[in-house]
Amino acid sequence: MGQRIVRLLQAHMPDAQIIGGNRHPSATAAISTRHINYSDETTFASGLTGIDILIHAAGPFQHNPAPLVRACIERRIHYIDIAESLEFINQVRATAATFTDCPITLVPGCSTVPGLVNCLINSFTQTQLIYHSGTPPGGRSHITHIDIRLNLGSANPLSAGLLFSLLRPLGQSTDYAEHKPWFRQLSTFTHMDGLIRQYGNYPVPLSNPIVFHNRSVGISFATGFDFMAINVLLFLASFILPHLSDRTLLKLCLWILPPVNLIWGNLFKLLGSAEGRLTLVACDLAHLPVEQIELKATANGLNIPAMTAVWAAQKIAARDPLSGSSIRGCVGLEQLISGNEVIQHLTQEGYIISRKIYN
Repeated sequence: MGQRIVRLLQAHMPDAQIIGGNRHPSATAAISTRHINYSDETTFASGLTGIDILIHAAGPFQHNPAPLVRACIERRIHYIDIAESLEFINQVRATAATFTDCPITLVPGCSTVPGLVNCLINSFTQTQLIYHSGTPPGGRSHITHIDIRLNLGSANPLSAGLLFSLLRPLGQSTDYAEHKPWFRQLSTFTHMDGLIRQYGNYPVPLSNPIVFHNRSVGISFATGFDFMAINVLLFLASFILPHLSDRTLLKLCLWILPPVNLIWGNLFKLLGSAEGRLTLVACDLAHLPVEQIELKATANGLNIPAMTAVWAAQKIAARDPLSGSSIRGCVGLEQLISGNEVIQHLTQEGYIISRKIYN
């Protein structure tokens, strides 16, 4: 993912000097690199010197971000990460909160979820249902729930970090008594073009409920692959993986990655596709749809979580000629870029955005 971010930065911020940071001696030769390890504070002094904006893309995000975040704040380096773990994101927020006068902008969770999702939520147009008092027109109630579904193309490549991040929550207990453990509840969903995909319940790195136009709105999230057999395998794995430690699971991911990619790169390229979809459905009190937004990536879907980090870097750099920002402290991507602007950017990159208003 880091290499994708570098390529997009080179394309969209050609005047910026891009320096790679690497935990290991071997690094890409496409750009100049430095050795920096988020778990070794002795590498911060040389690794962070002269940096204006840091984009942290070294997943899986299971480590403690506090030392690196503190180092960035103390050195007045703006911080962005692509974490999709609510625990990690909250640790970044908590670290920033220990500074009474934070001089930088921090954007944790600048990935598809929660970063892009929050921007798309803000692009819902049927906000009059939120503000209406009394009985809404036609007997419709306020928007009370947003259903989020992320469908992944099975023909896309896998990394050990991505595999670990996907598998770790499986089978873990949820915070909601009425819900089954993660990925134990499979369901199908019909998309706007009639395509039917299978999903499993999955944790979302968003506060639940969220505050949307001054009201509390519940969130549900599900994910799945276009190839149904993968979802069945993930369902079965959910009964085993909770018994493995993080360390054991990460080692397992590193061990099985070559054969998995061999299968992934041959079988699923024939039977699956690279197409990914992100769907948001705003529902009323009766759980009837009010508005639906769907993002379809027929190709280059893995560029999307990299693009969100680039958008954040562009916004931070543009707000102050000295790479500063008028926004200080910890913020969400939606505070830097509007939902409509995000949709415009995605459309320009060739992604398909569909919207439906329900009567």
